Amino acid sequence: MILGPKISRRFVEIGDDTQVQQCGIDLRVGSIYEIEGEGVLDYSNEKRKLPHYRRIFSSEEDSKISLDRGIYLVKVADRVKVPEDVAALVYPRSSLLRMGCTLYTAVHDPGYEGYPEYLLHVMNPITLYRYARIAQILFIRCSGVTGTYSGIYQKR
Repeated sequence: MILGPKISRRFVEIGDDTQVQQCGIDLRVGSIYEIEGEGVLDYSNEKRKLPHYRRIFSSEEDSKISLDRGIYLVKVADRVKVPEDVAALVYPRSSLLRMGCTLYTAVHDPGYEGYPEYLLHVMNPITLYRYARIAQILFIRCSGVTGTYSGIYQKR
């Protein structure tokens, strides 16, 4: 079951009520990075190596950015704290899709806490303004959870 905004707004530190939607909470652009270099993944994460990220936009410092076609990493401005019996799913806002862009996201496991990062795929040039709302996070109640998130992205 999706937890409505009366409950889920407790799990996201939002800027204002504009972010509250019928089924979830809108997430805002915090910073945008170009991805440089090679990443490495393996089964155990022993050899995992993240590529270098070069920041090209910050909602705290810049008023807008125009992005050409390409792939970017977006860090949201809103801190998320997923309870131990809940998971979170994130989807691009339909307005972003209608402009020829999308987000690639992942499941936020129970216990995750931090400022999530997603992959922004720009297939049509776009201008994003400070704190633009680009995604919506939905929270769902979980049963039979076997622990909480404790990975390297915790509290980042």
